[in-house]
Amino acid sequence: MNPTTTQLQIGQVSLKSGVSIDTIRYYEKEGLLKEPSRSEGGFRLYPAETVDQLVFVQKAQALGLTLKEIKSIMCCGDKGLGPCCEMTVDLFTKKIKEFEAKIQELQGMKKKLKSVLGGWVEKNKK
Repeated sequence: MNPTTTQLQIGQVSLKSGVSIDTIRYYEKEGLLKEPSRSEGGFRLYPAETVDQLVFVQKAQALGLTLKEIKSIMCCGDKGLGPCCEMTVDLFTKKIKEFEAKIQELQGMKKKLKSVLGGWVEKNKK
């Protein structure tokens, strides 16, 4: 790593990204983040772009993506924009279908609960 490149300790990365230190370590262990370099004292030293990567992970999770899916996007992104865009479109299309199926399932459950509740309320009025 270039000595003039900004390097951040894990606490600084945590503060700037809003992600806990434990979560950063977990993402590192799971391969979402590259293993950081170490200072002479053994402290993790992350490149500044790690903050952006963590913000991306948080936003992707908010969209319903799993860590495995997020990792595949991040790994693909390292190969260039072309293959990453195609893979991301496929992934998002699949995710939309999953959401639509879940919505249908939840609507069915809602209908059943309303039916049960309606029967229960009527029984208790008597």
